[in-house]
This record gives sequence, structure tokens and C-alpha cells, in this order.
Amino acid sequence: MSENPTTTPATDPAANGGATGGDPSTTPPAPSDKAPKWEGDFDPDKAARLVANLRDELAAVKGRLKTREDAEKSDLQKAQERAEKLAADLKAERQKDAAKSHKLPASLAKHLTGETAEEIAASAKALADELGLAQTEAEPLPGRPKPRLRPGHAAPGDTSGAFDPAAVIKAARGY
Repeated sequence: MSENPTTTPATDPAANGGATGGDPSTTPPAPSDKAPKWEGDFDPDKAARLVANLRDELAAVKGRLKTREDAEKSDLQKAQERAEKLAADLKAERQKDAAKSHKLPASLAKHLTGETAEEIAASAKALADELGLAQTEAEPLPGRPKPRLRPGHAAPGDTSGAFDPAAVIKAARGY
């Protein structure tokens, strides 16, 4: 069988998504999640300017959105947000004060728990006890003598007399 060049080949509707022939109205649209192709050769400077402009435009749109959201908030919502911020600031200050009063490093203040000043102070005390920072220096170690030095005076129990340089010289020379 020979092919007839005057007839057009039939297209399979399943092969091209259900469309028959080359009718442009029935072709599926291009996916919108893909970026359009770059026109001409790629220019890095042009791309950098485009990205910078888009970032500036995005920042401006976010600013306008925030302004609109703030304008739409009621006075009650604004007061609630301010109260929440002030409560968080107060808790942070209480944590810093408790850490300082229990001689904890400032970096550990954020790890103290509790809502009231008493709870935070109890947390700071427990942490200081755990780290061994609550040990007091009131009593010296047992068995060590405690020196009682006073400038210009001999130590208690020192029975030696006044300083005699001649006696020191004789002792050094062996006389």
C-alpha cells in the first residue's frame, strides 16, 4: 500500500490532550507558575536591576498593607497588642533583675521561668543552687587559719623582740 500525499494524517485526540488538529483555541494554556522566557541574551546587570526593583516594590506593597491593617484595627485590638508587648518587656526585666540578684550570668536570664516576680526569683534561686553560685563566703574552710594582719604590728603570739641587725649578721656569718 502506498501513501497518498494529498491526505492529511489523522491525529489521535488522546495524544494531544483531546484537541484535534492545530486549532489554537483548543490548546491548553501555558502553566502560570513558570516565569516567562528571557528576551534576548541574559544580562546579569539587567537581572540584578530587575530583582532590586522588584524587592523595592515588594517592600512598598508590604508597607502599604501594614498601614491598611493598622488602620482597620480597632482601638481595643491596638490596646491589646500594646499590653502584650508591655507584659513581655516586664517579664524580661524581671528575669534580668532576678538573675542579677542571684549572681547569674546575664545570658541565663532568658531561661528563668515564671509569670510573677516571686516565681521568677524562685527559678533564679534554683538555677543558682544547681550551678553552685549560691555558696556563701561567710565561713572560711575548716582547718585553715584566718590571718589577722595589721601593718606595723607583729602577729599575735609572736614573742620575738625588736629587730636587731647585728644579731642577724652574726647568725648569717655563723658566729
